[in-house]
Amino acid sequence: MTQPLAGIDGYAKGWVIAVLSDQQITWRTCAIHELKDHVADLDLIGIDIPIHLQKTGWRTCDRETKKALGKFGSRVFMTPPQAVLELGFRAPNATVQELSLALTGQGVSRQAMALAERILAVNALLPDSRLYEVFPELVFATLNDGTVMPSKKSAAGAGARMRSLDPWLTTLGTSSVLLMKKCPTDVPVDDALDALAALAGTLRIANGVAQRWPQKGKGPIIWA
Repeated sequence: MTQPLAGIDGYAKGWVIAVLSDQQITWRTCAIHELKDHVADLDLIGIDIPIHLQKTGWRTCDRETKKALGKFGSRVFMTPPQAVLELGFRAPNATVQELSLALTGQGVSRQAMALAERILAVNALLPDSRLYEVFPELVFATLNDGTVMPSKKSAAGAGARMRSLDPWLTTLGTSSVLLMKKCPTDVPVDDALDALAALAGTLRIANGVAQRWPQKGKGPIIWA
């Protein structure tokens, strides 16, 4: 019997959760603010959302993952300080940018603010020693001999991600195609694949082979 692990990614209706228990992968979904009840039985959780926010400045882990992705660094958004996120997506943009400038020296993207509710909902669960921030793009690169894959929105990118997961999934008697068939029908393919990548990253953490950004030091950490 294996400890129950999960990989989580966001999608339009909330969260999609890939759970590994007893060598089988199953799916769960829930609304943004229902996550706590849906992970209560799990031992280790990897989620693709910023956790451990700062009061001022940008997170070193975000800067380091941008460097690790090279020319694809734009796939990482910089996480603004908590006070900026607490203004919310509907706050006047001028107010948001003014506070971001005061706390970081730079403005903040609308993409980051669009995720504010999700980010704050997950951080409200802290402290929780089971919870790790996992970045699927880096997990997929790790599974692909260090090569970053094409956009997950493209057919080529989706295919490459499925191929990279299958050697591991085969050991569990399944495949990415079979798991896509079992996934709730309202979950997009790219979000389901990201949840599986987050699960693969969580398993790497459990096995003590995961990489981390930054490589040393305290503060927020991104894992793959």
